[in-house]
Amino acid sequence: MRTLWALAIVALAGCSGSEGRVDPRIADKSRPLVMLTHPTEPPCSYRSESGEIIGSDVDLARRIAAKAGRELVVEAVEFSDILPRLKAGTADIGISTITITEARKRDVDFSIPYAFGGACFLYRSADPRPRLSHIAMLNIGVESDTVQDIFLCRHGCDPLRFVHLEEAVDALDRKVVDAVFFDDMPLKALAEKSGGRYAVSPLATRDGYGVAVDKRRPDVLAAANAAIAEGGAK
Repeated sequence: MRTLWALAIVALAGCSGSEGRVDPRIADKSRPLVMLTHPTEPPCSYRSESGEIIGSDVDLARRIAAKAGRELVVEAVEFSDILPRLKAGTADIGISTITITEARKRDVDFSIPYAFGGACFLYRSADPRPRLSHIAMLNIGVESDTVQDIFLCRHGCDPLRFVHLEEAVDALDRKVVDAVFFDDMPLKALAEKSGGRYAVSPLATRDGYGVAVDKRRPDVLAAANAAIAEGGAK
């Protein structure tokens, strides 16, 4: 009877599906840590003159890879592809000033915040500063499929959507849009390099940015949190 009971337990365990299995990427230290990023947002993630992907987000990924004892592979993707790729298990982490939201937590795990900021407007300094109360009457450029896109829609604005931030800034140059609404870190960097041509508004939102992690990678999540805790959130 004991033998039959033991066999029944084994049989049930074998039918439990993949939920009880350890992801083979955890045990195989020879597998690199694959980071996804959208390299169009200096100083966070962008391409150098030689084409190499660099920036503070990549520096953080290197620290996480070192904590996990892995080599790092950096892949450039569209922002809208980062979370689906992590959910599908074809990458390990995504770092691209990704705002932590409850909706996104359904698909991926998030580290503790590695930086705090928010969304603001980049606008031509010769023009009046955009205000939330007036955005329905303005042409606002935004990167598609971002929390800023959603935020503007919820506040009565139908923004002009661009795949890349640089395309939205180009539209601002050509006066196709009145302002660009995005994360403050890259927009402040653009304003500082513009020689006074651009200005940024005060923050319209207050957000935390986290490392998005494949839910099957608790080892990587632990490495990310450890690396951030050592470096401190900014």
